Amino acid sequence: MKKVLLSMIAAICMSASAIAQSHSDRISFGMGLLYENGLDATLSWEHETKYHNAWEYFVNGYLKWDECQSCGHICPESFWKNYNTWGIGVAYKPCVVRGRNNYGNLRIGASVGSNTDKFLGGFHVGYEHNFALRKGWVMYVQAKCDLMVPDRKDLFREGIVIGIKIPTLK
Repeated sequence: MKKVLLSMIAAICMSASAIAQSHSDRISFGMGLLYENGLDATLSWEHETKYHNAWEYFVNGYLKWDECQSCGHICPESFWKNYNTWGIGVAYKPCVVRGRNNYGNLRIGASVGSNTDKFLGGFHVGYEHNFALRKGWVMYVQAKCDLMVPDRKDLFREGIVIGIKIPTLK
């Protein structure tokens, strides 16, 4: 009888701890540099499903700077007003690597937006590695490649983004 009771208690404890990390929601913010002369900022809400797979709904801003024609340096005018885009989208992130206190996801998604003149569509592919911190916080590093259509100024955007994920209250 003791063995059966201990087995039941162990099974309940293991199932409760397995459920604790699934279906969690996080708000994340990341910034990074993209080739060539690009600054990327993303604010997103992420819903994690089983085994660290996740869905991400995001808002993205992108800024491309250039040297000023008159002074030959990067000045506030050539930094902030050269070329800007924004977009909203969704990405599916299947987990491909699991480790102790870290895991890695592919990031496959699409977005729509504008460069203040015309419509832009985006296809996003990348890899995101997450490092678990205390109390559900997560730090991530993301290698990303974005294909923007029908944009001729910035067809491909490749780069690195670093960010933080904050758990939401349930």
